[in-house]
Amino acid sequence: MTLRFKWEWEPEPDVRLPELAATWSRLSIDLGDTPVTLVERRDGSGGPRHGLDAPVYPLAEFLAINWWRLSAASHLPADRGIRFTEAGAGFAWPDLTLRSDRGLVWATLRQRDKAPEHVRFLTQAETVLEADAVLTAVADLVDGTVRRLDDRGITGTLLQEEWAAIQGADRDERDYCLVAAAWGQDPYDTPPDIERLLIEAGGEIGDATLLGELARAVPRERLAESTAWLQEAARSLDPHAIRLPALGSLDWSSTAGVAPWRIGYERARRLRTLLDLPPSEPAPIENLLTVRQTQSLAPHNVDGLISSEGSASLAVVVGATASANAKRFAAARAIGRHTLAPAQPRSLLTRSAQYTERAERAFAAELLAPAEGVAEILAGDFSDEALQRAAEYFHVNTVLVQHQVENQIAA
Repeated sequence: MTLRFKWEWEPEPDVRLPELAATWSRLSIDLGDTPVTLVERRDGSGGPRHGLDAPVYPLAEFLAINWWRLSAASHLPADRGIRFTEAGAGFAWPDLTLRSDRGLVWATLRQRDKAPEHVRFLTQAETVLEADAVLTAVADLVDGTVRRLDDRGITGTLLQEEWAAIQGADRDERDYCLVAAAWGQDPYDTPPDIERLLIEAGGEIGDATLLGELARAVPRERLAESTAWLQEAARSLDPHAIRLPALGSLDWSSTAGVAPWRIGYERARRLRTLLDLPPSEPAPIENLLTVRQTQSLAPHNVDGLISSEGSASLAVVVGATASANAKRFAAARAIGRHTLAPAQPRSLLTRSAQYTERAERAFAAELLAPAEGVAEILAGDFSDEALQRAAEYFHVNTVLVQHQVENQIAA
C-alpha cells in the first residue's frame, strides 16, 4: 500500500498567475488501489473519471510548506495531520488527510461533495503507510513541479524558495526543523523565545527525536525540567541482550479500521505462545529486558525512556516513584513498542493516546495478565476482592485486571 501521484502537463490555459498556467495538468492520486481523484461532475453528466484538470502548483506548494510537519515523527496531541483540502487557491482538492507518527503515516480519505465546487469526489479509504515511501512520493511531486517552473523560466515563487531551503538544510537545521514542527511551530517563523527554548533543550538532550517526542506529553513551560530527567535517564540506561523470540513484522496496512487494542491483544498472545507461557502463568518480564529507575521524578505524562538496538538489546528507564507493578507495565509496553512500531534507537513511553500507544498498552495488559488467565482465576467472581487477588497473582495493578474484565471477559 502506497501513495502515488501522477501528472501529465497540459496546454497552458488563460489564467492570471504564471505558476498556475505553467503547471496545469491532468493530476491523479492513488492510495494503494483506491483512486483518490475519482471524480464526477456535480450534475452527474459525463460519468466518473480518474483525474483532476488543475494546476499542480497549489498542492505542491502546500505540501512543501508542510514538509517538516509531515516528516516529524511526533506531534502535539492536538495535531490532526495535513489535509489536502487546505491547499486551496480556488481549486477542488480531495479530502485526504495524512498524519505522521513514529515512522508511519495514517491516511484517511473521505468522499467530498461541496458546493460550489464543480466536481464531487467519490471514494473513501483508510490505511497506514510507511513514512519514507510517503515522503518520497511527496518529494517527487514537488521536485517535478519545481523543474516545470524552472523550465518555463519562472523564478522567485514561494514553492521554489521553500523547497530550496528544505533541500539545502544541513543536519543541525534539519533536526531543528523537525523539532519545531513536532512542537507545532513553523520552523522558518518560530517566535524568538520559543526558538531559543527549543535550541537550548536540543543542546542539552542531544537527540532531536526525543525532544520531538516530548511534545506528545509535556507542556512547553515544563520543557527545561524534562530535559534534566532525560539526561539522567540516558545515563541510567544499561541495555542487555533481549531474550525475545521474533514475532515477525506487522503489516500496518492491514490495521486500517481495526481497533488498536485488537492489534495489541493479538501480538501479545502470539508472543506468549512463542514463550511457551500458558494464560494462567505470570510473564517473567524481568528475564526479558533490562529495567532501570532514576532518582528523580519522570516528567509530566512520561512513563519511561526506551533504548532499542534493533534485535540486539532493549532497555527501559522509569521515574523515581514508579512502583514494582508500574515498572512491569512500562517494561511490557517497551516490549510492545519493540514488536509493533518501526524501531527507533530511543523513544519515550508517554500517556498520549495515539493509535500505536493504545495498541502497546493493550499489548502490555494481555502480556502481563491474559484475559483467558484472568477469567480462569476469577471463575465468574467479579467482586473487588477477587479482582485484587487476580492482580496480586499476575503482579499488576487492580485497574489493569478491571480493564481486562470490562474489555474482554465481560464484554
